Amino acid sequence: MIKHFFYCSLFIGLFSCNLEGVEDVSNEEGDTLGSEIIKNTADSLEQEDPTQVKPDSINGIPNDMVFQRKDGLRIEWEVKKEEHPIELNDVIMVNYHARVAAGEEYDSNESLGKPVPLKTNINMLIQGWEEGLLYMHEGDKGRIMIPAALAYGEIGYKTIVPPDADIIVDIEIVSIVDPILLEDGVKVYKWQQVNGGETPKKNQLITFDYFAYKKGKKAGLYDNSYKNGSPFSFKFENDNVVDGLHIGMSVMKAGENAFIEIPAEAAYGSKGMLDLVPKNTAIVYDVRLISIE
Repeated sequence: MIKHFFYCSLFIGLFSCNLEGVEDVSNEEGDTLGSEIIKNTADSLEQEDPTQVKPDSINGIPNDMVFQRKDGLRIEWEVKKEEHPIELNDVIMVNYHARVAAGEEYDSNESLGKPVPLKTNINMLIQGWEEGLLYMHEGDKGRIMIPAALAYGEIGYKTIVPPDADIIVDIEIVSIVDPILLEDGVKVYKWQQVNGGETPKKNQLITFDYFAYKKGKKAGLYDNSYKNGSPFSFKFENDNVVDGLHIGMSVMKAGENAFIEIPAEAAYGSKGMLDLVPKNTAIVYDVRLISIE
């Protein structure tokens, strides 16, 4: 079920943050890129009995297509790669279907028709999903089985996930997004790129929608442009926004989407920002750049 188009985000049932005030901004581009990949992925997953658990061992030999952690987190692979492991702070492109264990599917990216981006280490994902991803690699396909304690626990999530419900995420790791490394430690993870177009020049007006996250012990969403019902604008290299946002936007073009990761020194530094961002805290903007004028 799609409630909001990213982030925090995509399909609200799997994410940990609160999106109060965010309007319905489902993708209106009509882009069907990747729809055949997603259809094939879904078909392959449907061929297996979704309630069938893979054996932990075969003829007394541990099954290397299964990982079981003591707290109940479990991963079962259909395809398992060995190169390009997912690491903390990575941005990955995925196809996925989610369901309550032994229940019906309640969430998927299939209707978008293309893989979607996830970023780790900003508290965007429920605990079990993020921790499960960190055992996987680019190109993997399988399922992450998440116990209730690492999902929505005793409370559940509204009418979508019942209390004390285990969750299963069938997932394909399509790719890991390579960051663009910029000055002052700023990193730009472009997850949607366009051909042609120009990067901004001084005093040009940049208009974009965004979700803003803080990192660290109190990681999570702290601001978004959708709460006001309109995009945000600022003048490039000549406006009152954090330096890291100017640096990150320097490589962006209209129509592109990216995570811009900004170290504390290029964000709010030793002062922080009100009660929203603690002092000495890195931040991450998930931006959708609408126009440069």
